[in-house]
Amino acid sequence: MPLEKIDLEALVAQFSSRDLPPVSGWNPSVERAIDMQIDRAGKWHYNGSSIERARMVALFSTILRRDGEHYFLVTPHEKLRIEVENVPFVAQLMNVIGVGRQQQLEFTDNVGNVFTAGEQHRLWMGPFEEQSMPFVIVRDELPALLARPVYYQLAELITQENEANGVWSGGVFFPLL
Repeated sequence: MPLEKIDLEALVAQFSSRDLPPVSGWNPSVERAIDMQIDRAGKWHYNGSSIERARMVALFSTILRRDGEHYFLVTPHEKLRIEVENVPFVAQLMNVIGVGRQQQLEFTDNVGNVFTAGEQHRLWMGPFEEQSMPFVIVRDELPALLARPVYYQLAELITQENEANGVWSGGVFFPLL
């Protein structure tokens, strides 16, 4: 089925970068799958072609929701199932603010989300391509894989707390090894 035309400018005007659509409260009656994928590198594709407009990808990411093991683009009228090879986001930058228990690890992902690891944005190690890699929650149980350079930066911050190796951020200790 072809994707219906979406008035992107109207959506952008409706939701500023700080105000995300309330997708968790939307329960549309129409649900279907579309030919959209997010690959392992966090690159979005539609009908086999890469979506090159960063603003469009950022907009689609604001209506992304995870229900169980599946990902959907959700509007008040439709719930469109998409394929995600691993996780939808990649944390590409990490800014370290402070040290020790007061340390804040601020991440920026591939679509421009900026967030600090803590209670709302958990950090953990999980499987990725037959190895263990760090992940962080961006929002609403939507995870990001830490890009390799960010992983190496994170590894330099690992300390020991109660015989566990990990990092502090947002007042939370995250065991990582």
